[in-house]
Amino acid sequence: MHWLPIALSLAVLAAVLAARLRRRREEARAYLKGVRSMISDDPDSAIEALSDAARLGSPEAVETYLALGELFRRTGDVPRAIRLHRNMLHRPGLDPSRRVQVERELADDYRRAGMLSEAAGTYRPLAEGDPAAAAGLRDVLVAGGSYEEAIEVQRRLCPPDRRLLAHLLAGLSRAGAGAPDREAARRAVEADGTSADALLARSEAEAAAGEAGAAAASAAEALRAEAESALLAWPALSAIPADRALAAVEEVLRGSPEDARLLFLRARLLFRQGETARALAEVRQALERDEDGEVTLLLRELLRKAEAPAPSELAARHDLMVAAFVRQARPLRCQHCGAGSAVRAWRCPRCGRFDAYP
Repeated sequence: MHWLPIALSLAVLAAVLAARLRRRREEARAYLKGVRSMISDDPDSAIEALSDAARLGSPEAVETYLALGELFRRTGDVPRAIRLHRNMLHRPGLDPSRRVQVERELADDYRRAGMLSEAAGTYRPLAEGDPAAAAGLRDVLVAGGSYEEAIEVQRRLCPPDRRLLAHLLAGLSRAGAGAPDREAARRAVEADGTSADALLARSEAEAAAGEAGAAAASAAEALRAEAESALLAWPALSAIPADRALAAVEEVLRGSPEDARLLFLRARLLFRQGETARALAEVRQALERDEDGEVTLLLRELLRKAEAPAPSELAARHDLMVAAFVRQARPLRCQHCGAGSAVRAWRCPRCGRFDAYP
């Protein structure tokens, strides 16, 4: 009978192994179902399937939980993502290397929820050894207006991104309550002399110092450097005397006479000079040449925010509104997170990426 305990032990071991194999197969099926649901853009089914997979509790469940948290965040259920990642951190036996990943995911949740101080506090301990956490901390600091600390974080990242550094320095130049910081603008251009953001920051600083000629030259240089960002030049152009600003735009237009963005900038400057008839004709010309819809979208936004017109301007305003709203124009889409925007900006307001639009 000595063989009986051995047989029983083998039977128990076989049952345990079979149960474990069955559980892993069930988890794999549930995970695969979740992935298929995500691919088919059925987030509710994906959440249900991934939840089933995570509850099975195998060592691979951490991956499933992370996928589930990402899905919660993607569908806008950020509070649920926060709860999930907090619970994961309290889970006994969580591998230290995975803990860093979960903490970074939690920081991403806080950032998405607009909880900037919580996000920064979670990113900071991770930033030294985790480039993704350092980048997250930098972006949170920018969102909170802490440009100087964001610049220091960016300088520690490797390899250095000089274009991004130029954006940060340009932001620092504009961040104060008073006149633009000319030294920060100078450093922005030094970091990347082809950055329209940096060149326009320099233009704004020069205009504030009363150097209209230099400001106009810097604005023209920015317009030549990045034609796609031309509509973002208006703050700089509006700070320069109208005749100087108009001359700068016309100089660039000579090289790109069909550019809808430049035509629209010229129209705005003509309005500023009181040349309404010429300005209206220029707006219509810009709309005709507006192939990607960006001028149309900006005109709609400006008309929406504009004060009520005087009776003598009512007919012209009506014509502009009709021209702007009958045209087909799709919102700009961030190349990183897909968020839509009616107007271009240096960075996506949702994910915080610079140079976010095509």
